Amino acid sequence: MNFYYMFIIQGENMKSMYTSYLCKINKCKKETILLTEEVEDTLRKGNYISCSHCGSKNIKEEKSTDNFRECMDHSAYKKINGSIRQVRYEKT
Repeated sequence: MNFYYMFIIQGENMKSMYTSYLCKINKCKKETILLTEEVEDTLRKGNYISCSHCGSKNIKEEKSTDNFRECMDHSAYKKINGSIRQVRYEKT
């Protein structure tokens, strides 16, 4: 088979790279962006996904995408002391 044809077939079956999760706890409601492959590996091993801010298991999947900026487009972020912090969140 032609390499280009194989690449096209694989491209259609590929999963998105990033998945964003939103905590459902009223006090928290923060967003966590994880690598889809790592999430699948964690769930396959029998573990669970939780909020990285409060530790709650009560989270919901928001969006899956290949572009990291698409996961972050609904919020405003600012670089503080070398790390990215969320400063504004807009509910869509």
